[in-house]
Amino acid sequence: MSFEGHMTIGGKPVTADDWVTVPNPAHLSSVVGRFPSGSAAHAGMAVEAAAAAFPDWRATPVEERGALLTRASAVLAEPPGDWVSLLTAENGKLLSESAIDFAVAGQNIATYASHPEWLESRIIDDARGRLVVRRQPLGVCVGIVPWNFPLIIASLKIGPALLAGNTLIIKAPEFGPLATLQALGEMASLLPPGVLNIVSGSGPEIGRALVTHPGVRKVSFTGSTETGRQVMADAAGHLARLSLELGGNDAAILLDDVDLSEQAIERLVTGAFMHTGQICIDIKRLYVHDSRYAELVEKLSAAVDQIVVGDGTRPDVTMGPINNSRQYEKVTKLLAETKAAADWVQLGRYAEGTDVADGYFMLPHLVLDPADDMDVVANEQMSPILPIMKFSSDDEAVTRANGTEYGLASSVWSADQERAFALADRLEAGMTFINAHSIFALHPDGPCGGAKQSGHGYEITEEALDSYTQLQSITNTHI
Repeated sequence: MSFEGHMTIGGKPVTADDWVTVPNPAHLSSVVGRFPSGSAAHAGMAVEAAAAAFPDWRATPVEERGALLTRASAVLAEPPGDWVSLLTAENGKLLSESAIDFAVAGQNIATYASHPEWLESRIIDDARGRLVVRRQPLGVCVGIVPWNFPLIIASLKIGPALLAGNTLIIKAPEFGPLATLQALGEMASLLPPGVLNIVSGSGPEIGRALVTHPGVRKVSFTGSTETGRQVMADAAGHLARLSLELGGNDAAILLDDVDLSEQAIERLVTGAFMHTGQICIDIKRLYVHDSRYAELVEKLSAAVDQIVVGDGTRPDVTMGPINNSRQYEKVTKLLAETKAAADWVQLGRYAEGTDVADGYFMLPHLVLDPADDMDVVANEQMSPILPIMKFSSDDEAVTRANGTEYGLASSVWSADQERAFALADRLEAGMTFINAHSIFALHPDGPCGGAKQSGHGYEITEEALDSYTQLQSITNTHI
């Protein structure tokens, strides 16, 4: 497979002088394709195109914008099979996970498109006169998406931004952007030119040029906390609005009355190892009551041992490789340090015929009761390495779960719903799940956002529109 991607600016395909080769993380000797490395000049072109399209798009009735978005969302909801294969080839995830990326992205945009009433004005008529409070669009917005679920995350920016009447520039991920460029470029062709623009390149080059551009009114960034801090500093120069969905070090707390049924164990495996553990909303720390610790480790080990690692296109494979060289080097070092300082167990197996040296492969590992100050516990791993710690009381579990700078998501596992909800109320996280923990546990009507160093602002639901609109009060009141 050799695919040549292109940017889409002002409704036209755009390339660059410099190109970046995309390897297959499951077959490093194979090249998936290449994409243009956009520059600061391309960032300026994209802002100009989006700014030129803004007046007409803003003036388009919201119902018509919604109808156009509904039609465009079908590109993602019903993608050609080769797009799904392309995403797996460049990203490393399973074909089923790539299909989810497309399907959920299409659903997200269609959901926003179906709610024009979220933008209705508030009108008050009384003895003082008339007050009209309207949600007005901001102008040119920028969405920066990561490599793990680029289409889903892009959709959470496209839906609210475009429904509200803004125009948008999506910066595709630095690693594996080909499917994103192709799919969103096709989607852009179904909208007026310049309403949706897609660029590619490095974060320090084109990404930073977009964030610092004075014509950009809003930046929505999804990525690491470290980069999020830089984005915030860069956007402050022209007071651009900001939404940040950053790293997480999600804790799952299993209470003494937890149900360790086969279904619960399957949910734990999904929550920790889906997409090779490379999802922000993944279980990164597992706290288990000491009375259930041995049972949990035994049952979870048996389930994790069934994981088959290899090329995500193979039907017998249940976990793909690490996405890129930078992440692979980071987690390989983390694993070596962890093995030297704590008890651990390596589980799963490689699919027959897998050339382990030709991919960024790693078998799943459980780390048994490591100290809280170890890197594998204290920081987000984004890997198939799961630390499992003991606790003896609910208070201890809450204190240790909250003992991090992150606060994206968390979960409480208990047979007693009232007890679980009460403990969840004490956790410092933007989202807390009960007896589940994965992207499948997100409620369609629940805002998605982090606490503490995991960001601010919200995606999903009506709350996301707050950061893509400006309230305007119009009144003829005379006092």
